[in-house]
Amino acid sequence: MKNSRTAVAALLIAGFALTSTTTSFAADTAATKAERVAARTAFQAQMSTFKAAAEARHTAADAAHATIDTARATLKAAKAAATTADQKAAAKAAFEAAKAAAKATVPAKPVKPVKPAILVKAKPAVTPGS
Repeated sequence: MKNSRTAVAALLIAGFALTSTTTSFAADTAATKAERVAARTAFQAQMSTFKAAAEARHTAADAAHATIDTARATLKAAKAAATTADQKAAAKAAFEAAKAAAKATVPAKPVKPVKPAILVKAKPAVTPGS
């Protein structure tokens, strides 16, 4: 008899605790949903910025490659026309300078933003095979 009274009392206390936390859980869920929406919006903005920077880098790299190709053609023509080693060395130095200037115009590779932890879905726990 005594054990059943204790069990009933424990269940009643648990029931009261459950009803009082239900409203708190709803508020936490709403706050979490708002946080997720804000995090998703911020992440999407960061991804847009990343994609634009990557596209700009790609365009600059294409322009630099074209400039280097032109400088290489000029180097070949200058080496063919050169009669002394000094002229060939000067043509090579001019090519290297043009190549370095073209490479300097390419911006650094943008860093991809990391997805916020609040948006990452939890993976199920691994259960060992029997």
